[in-house]
Amino acid sequence: MLQAATVENSQEDQLEEAKNIALGWRIVGQVEPQSLEEAKDMLQSSAEYAARVYDILYQVLRDREG
Repeated sequence: MLQAATVENSQEDQLEEAKNIALGWRIVGQVEPQSLEEAKDMLQSSAEYAARVYDILYQVLRDREG
């Protein structure tokens, strides 16, 4: 019973992290890059954030399936 509650809390924490990453990037994404180099950096960061959110969501879904 305690283990199930721990897993559920962990999943909630992971989902909160994914949400915060997405919200933060949404705000950052509204800033226009001032140069091509800055645009490249933003795209690279965007890909890294997307990969992190994907990893979190994949893990949560995998844990829920058992």
